[in-house]
Amino acid sequence: MSGKKLFAIVVILVLATAAWFALAGSVVVRTEGSRGDLGAEVSGLWGTPQTQMAPSFTSTSTVAPARLDGSDIGVKLSLDQRRKGLMWYSTYVADFAAKYKVTNPADAKQTLKMNFPFPDSQGVYDGFTVAVDGRESDVRYVNGSAIAEFEVPAGKTVTVATGYRANGMESWQYQPSPDGAGVVRNFKLVTTTDFDNIDYPENGTSPGNRVREGDGWKLTWEYKSVVSGRSAGVVMPTPMNPGPLVSRITFFAPVSLLFFFAALVLLTATSGVRLHPVHYGFLAAAFFSFDLLLAYLADRVDINVAFAIAAVTSVALVLGYLRVVVGQSRALFEIGVSQFVFLVLFAYSFFFEGYTGLAITIGSVLTLAYFMTKTAHVDWETVFVPKTPNQPPAQPPA
Repeated sequence: MSGKKLFAIVVILVLATAAWFALAGSVVVRTEGSRGDLGAEVSGLWGTPQTQMAPSFTSTSTVAPARLDGSDIGVKLSLDQRRKGLMWYSTYVADFAAKYKVTNPADAKQTLKMNFPFPDSQGVYDGFTVAVDGRESDVRYVNGSAIAEFEVPAGKTVTVATGYRANGMESWQYQPSPDGAGVVRNFKLVTTTDFDNIDYPENGTSPGNRVREGDGWKLTWEYKSVVSGRSAGVVMPTPMNPGPLVSRITFFAPVSLLFFFAALVLLTATSGVRLHPVHYGFLAAAFFSFDLLLAYLADRVDINVAFAIAAVTSVALVLGYLRVVVGQSRALFEIGVSQFVFLVLFAYSFFFEGYTGLAITIGSVLTLAYFMTKTAHVDWETVFVPKTPNQPPAQPPA
């Protein structure tokens, strides 16, 4: 292969790289648009990340403050993930129920006031009630909080029960000490989920007990007496987001084409197959079709289905084209395997977040070993030397 042909192939690679970067940029713009506009739309319909603060109990007199002596809380989280455009959103339904032991330490009857702040002042809380020792109490609502007042005899403890059903997104947390680090007595929180993949919020506490229950978990936080200002809760699992995944695959696509072109140069040089730079241009376009299809199918169908359609289309274009160019030969089979490795497997490695670099490294080393073995006996002095065309026979003198 001449130096001019190698230079032409490099130019094709550079132009293809520019096209891929432009496509990746458009995917990033579409993803950010989905994250902003559609995220606000989903949040408006399903609520925000929920953090339920513990209620405060105060007395209407200054004789003695009310005392929260126990909290028995249960929440059931039902996952209902939603997809908008190129992004997934982990929406859920929370069924919250709590019982609080409230003591009047004074020697006289007092009127105690409960201030129960809702996680989101703009949220919808279905079935909210407040009952004191089984008797429903009147409630008024001020600035995103529920206010209830009730009388407690001297030295007595009452049970205040409350609960609601609400929608949320991404995470649910309970903050047992609303004023920062404080003493939490006889605290128990039981969270049940209908999903398996669970995580915990940053700066939160993990449960002391985890038990499998159906398709999900039963998580229990329980303290006799602890000083803490940290919350307890769960972060919802999120499926792989198509937008960021497709943009990463597209940004790294030129690397896959570089590997493929290098393999193609070696295969054609050692098998006697001759390809023109125009052939390389069409092959680069077939590679580009994979990412183009993936970018515009990912927000319409499942990401795995989009990947399969794009991969089959690109491989069919390359093999169908080269079958005409080089015919049915061993070189065609080896080129097909090279495309599968450098395009399909290379791109699919991005589905395994955290292992992409390792997968690419292993694939590159194995490919290098294969080509070193295949070309070990090749006389490179003669492979890239242009062949001298046959001279026409000399004409006899007139």
